[in-house]
Amino acid sequence: MRPDLDAAGVRIVTVSTDTPAEIRLGHAVHGLQATMLSDAQLLVTDRFGLRNQNFNNFKFPGRPGLPVPTTLLVDGSGTVVWKDQAENYTQRSDPQIVRAALASLSR
Repeated sequence: MRPDLDAAGVRIVTVSTDTPAEIRLGHAVHGLQATMLSDAQLLVTDRFGLRNQNFNNFKFPGRPGLPVPTTLLVDGSGTVVWKDQAENYTQRSDPQIVRAALASLSR
């Protein structure tokens, strides 16, 4: 989706429970181009109400849980204008769904 997002002026920012070191490794190994932010203690996740309630008691070393996989489109003023969440924590938003949301918002 990178060409479509670039053409639409969309910046990708990810927030994960990975540590900064894990994020740097992922960038190096996978050639990732997104801005990736660490939220190992789920502070940002909790501000958006995205903590995965099914994993609250699941113990990750040094991590209090997992976020719900969520894709947000945020406008230039910081307002969330679209949200897609996965029921299954291993799945992410389908690119076609994101493309359709971008198209509907740009009208």
